[in-house]
Amino acid sequence: MEVIVFLGIQGSGKGTQAKLLSDRLQYQHINIGDLFRTHIKSKTPIGLEVNEIIKAGELVSDDIVFEMISESYSKEAKGIIFDGFPRTMKQAEYLLQHFDVRRVYYLNLSEAEAIKRISGRLICSNCGLDYNVNSSAPKVANICDKCGAALKVRPDDKPIAIRKRMKEFYRQTYLLKDIFHSLLCEINADKEVPEVYQSILTDYLK
Repeated sequence: MEVIVFLGIQGSGKGTQAKLLSDRLQYQHINIGDLFRTHIKSKTPIGLEVNEIIKAGELVSDDIVFEMISESYSKEAKGIIFDGFPRTMKQAEYLLQHFDVRRVYYLNLSEAEAIKRISGRLICSNCGLDYNVNSSAPKVANICDKCGAALKVRPDDKPIAIRKRMKEFYRQTYLLKDIFHSLLCEINADKEVPEVYQSILTDYLK
């Protein structure tokens, strides 16, 4: 099964670009953060454990990630786009052993710009819809356009958690560029969403 991977610092737009490409290719989009949030909302044993880890700004263990992935992907899918996975060398090795990785897109964004983007993110407390006060603000401040519920800052988007996650990114995930060097395409993520997407699509279709 063909797999495409999106790597990049938090706030680089991995989720947005992965969704756009998965819609175009009709591939299954697996967002690790969404899997975590689903388990947390359902208060599963894994969800309760993951919630504490994320609140502290730490990375969830590889074994938990592998368990979630094995339960979530469809063997009938045309392909899979992973967003937020892998994050560690062990996860990268797992991916290469179990899937046919076609391309890895590294969305390159400065830490300063990433922090600016993340600090503006909000999520609906009811339906989970995402907003950003800098680029996709709600029509009424702090109120969800879709269901009218209050918006809130995600626990993992609070300043202390952001700093810890970025430190972990550079300590572990950034190094994965080396293991994926022959599959890697680096994309400038400091542009508008359509421009970034067009760069990705042009590379994929060539």
